[in-house]
Amino acid sequence: MASSSAHIGRDAGGDLNRIVVPAKWRTGQFILLGLIALLAAWYFAIGWQAPGETNSMSKRSIFDLLGFGVLGGLVWLCTPAAGTIAMTTFQEAVRRRWMTGLLAFGLVLLSLSTFFTWMQQGEEEKFLRDFGIGFIVIMTLLMAIFLGVALVPPDIERRTIFTILSKPVGRLEFLVGKYLGLCLVLLINLALMSALFLFSYALFKIRREGYAGAMLVEPGHMGMMFDLTNMAKALFLQFGQLSIMAAFALTISLVLSNITAIVVCFLVYFGGQMASYWEHLTGQGAARTTTAQLDPLIQDGIRVIYVFLPRLDRFDVRERLVNDVPVGLNYMCKATGSGLLYVGVLLVVAWYVFSDREF
Repeated sequence: MASSSAHIGRDAGGDLNRIVVPAKWRTGQFILLGLIALLAAWYFAIGWQAPGETNSMSKRSIFDLLGFGVLGGLVWLCTPAAGTIAMTTFQEAVRRRWMTGLLAFGLVLLSLSTFFTWMQQGEEEKFLRDFGIGFIVIMTLLMAIFLGVALVPPDIERRTIFTILSKPVGRLEFLVGKYLGLCLVLLINLALMSALFLFSYALFKIRREGYAGAMLVEPGHMGMMFDLTNMAKALFLQFGQLSIMAAFALTISLVLSNITAIVVCFLVYFGGQMASYWEHLTGQGAARTTTAQLDPLIQDGIRVIYVFLPRLDRFDVRERLVNDVPVGLNYMCKATGSGLLYVGVLLVVAWYVFSDREF
C-alpha cells in the first residue's frame, strides 16, 4: 500500500522502523502549512470582523485556533502511505454501484429541480434555493454515513488488514488515509451536484428575467451573482458538516455493528442539528427563564448531550439563503474551525480504539 517513493528508516534510537517521508513531499506539506498559517492570521486579524454579525459566531476564541491546528495536523499526517490508502479508498468507493446510482439519481433530480417551482407560486426562487440545498444535504449525508461505516470493518473481516499493516504503514496513517479518501469522495460528489444545481438555478433566473434583469442589483433584488455566491458558500459549509459525520461514522464503526452504527449516526446528525435547542434547555442560551422549570438532574443530562453532540446547526445556513442574508467568510471560518476540532477529537478516539485491537 505504501508509495514506492517512501522508504523504511529508523528513528533516533535505532529501534523502531518508520517511514521516511521524501523531501519533496515534506516541502509540499510545509507550503500547505504556511498557507494554513496565513489563513489563520487573516482570520484573527481581519476576517473575524464582519459587519452585521452580532451573535457568538462573530467572536474569536481559542477553539478557532485549535481548529486551524487540526487542519495542519491532518496535512502533516498525510504521508505517501496515507495518500496511497486515500486514493485506494476513493477508487473502492467509486466502484460501489449503490454510490454511483445515488449520485446519478441526485444529478437527474437536480437537473429537473426547476420543474418543481410551481409548488410555491410567487416564491419560486426561494423555493428552488431551499429545495436544491436541502436535497444535496440529504444525498451527501447518506453517502457520508453509509460509506463511513463501511471503511474499516470490511478490511478486518476479510483479514486484509494484516497485509496492509505488515507493510511500512502505521495504524494512524491507515486511519488518516481512509478518512481523507472518504472526504475526497464526498468533496467530488458534492462538487458535481453543486455545480449542476447552480447551473440550473442560473438558467432558471436568466430564462425568467433575461440576462440583464438577472444580473441587475437593486433594493429587493440582490442579483444572480449574489445568489450564486451565497449558495456556493452554503454548499462549502455542507462539506464541513460531511467531514464531521464521516469522522464520526468511521469512529463508531470500530465499536458497533454496521446497522447500529448507521442508526447512531443519524441520531447524532439530527441531535447536532438541534444543538441550539439543547443549549436553550441547559440554560446557556439567551432565554433562561423557561429552563427553570426543568429538574436539575434532567438539565445535567441535557448538558452532557450538548457537550458531546457536534454543532451541526452552525453549518446549516438555508434560512439565510431564503432571506437573502449574506454568508460571511468569518462565519465560514468560525464554523469550519469548530468542525475541525470535533474531527480531530474523533480521529484521536478512533486511533485509540484501533490501536487497542490485536491484528
